[in-house]
Amino acid sequence: GERTRQTGDFMPQAGNNTIFSEDPTYNEAAYERSSGREEMLDVYAPAGKLGVVIDTPNDGAPIVHAVKDSSPIADKIQVGDKLVAVDDQDVRTMTAIQVSKLISKKSVNASRKMTVIRHI
Repeated sequence: GERTRQTGDFMPQAGNNTIFSEDPTYNEAAYERSSGREEMLDVYAPAGKLGVVIDTPNDGAPIVHAVKDSSPIADKIQVGDKLVAVDDQDVRTMTAIQVSKLISKKSVNASRKMTVIRHI
């Protein structure tokens, strides 16, 4: 099926190609699960652009597809994190574009809480 990607910098994607493949500032490392356990984390993001690529593979929950080196939350969020809520609003059934628009709409806020599930 068709995949749609959206970034915190708001560049929507369609298809399996990513415009970041030639941009060395995006880390698109292979995500490996070390165990079957999961943990839920709250990541607090500052105002402005986040430099995070969100993807909704196979119409599933939004996941972090890539994180730009310059992202203000690069040390808090990881490729493969499953995004479940933004400021306590459930985003598990939203598309990447819908989630990114929601995050963008809140970009003027001093802080945005992004709740993620991470395999550990």
